[in-house]
Amino acid sequence: MNLIFGFREKNLNFQPIFLIAVSFFGLFFLMIMYLWAPQRNLYYPFQKTAILSIFIVICLLGVLAAIRPSTCKTVMQFQKDSEKTTRNNNIQFEGHHPDCGKFSSHTLNINGKKYCPGCLGLSIGAFIAVIGTVIYYFHGFTSSYEEIIFWIGLCMVFLALFLIVIFNLEKKLKFLLNIVLVVGSFLILVGVDSVKANLLIEVYFLILIMFWILTRMIVSETSHERICRDCLNGSTCIYK
Repeated sequence: MNLIFGFREKNLNFQPIFLIAVSFFGLFFLMIMYLWAPQRNLYYPFQKTAILSIFIVICLLGVLAAIRPSTCKTVMQFQKDSEKTTRNNNIQFEGHHPDCGKFSSHTLNINGKKYCPGCLGLSIGAFIAVIGTVIYYFHGFTSSYEEIIFWIGLCMVFLALFLIVIFNLEKKLKFLLNIVLVVGSFLILVGVDSVKANLLIEVYFLILIMFWILTRMIVSETSHERICRDCLNGSTCIYK
């Protein structure tokens, strides 16, 4: 595994570094809120339905972004910046990555079709999370596991987020970790709702999830830009 960010570069992009720092601080702050927040101080009748419904919507939007990659910010940036070069280079997109040969480690080949391992992993993870959320809403989980579910989810999210945003991963590992990231988020939400049922923490966590998605997309875009910048001098790069 190689580091995504070359910290010795002269022109350092501080935007992804800032987003990464805030993402991990947000995760740490969530842990502090979970430990110190009062338990079920005020529970609204609509709270569980509303929070879980919003989470399902976030998951479904993630699936949509994976199935229709043109909705992803990264893909839109690729396609927008490449409009000037495709006329001359005939650049095509495979798994929403350019087919120039530099992105072979960023695509999974399944039954002859190429997919982005990150988006595919997020899509499968979101599908699992939606099913788990529906089961939790109607049946709940055994109370003896409620506390440990939160900590398992927290560890899963931290590990997945750390590896995804810091390292250039092998594509199968990237695929797996994106599933872990979404499933871990689901476990955190279940733990918060079943143990604390604190509306403030739950709303904060939903906002944090969307921030993690943004961070992941920006980091991915930064990685793609570096690949194009490091391309051979004789080739025309999408990112100049």
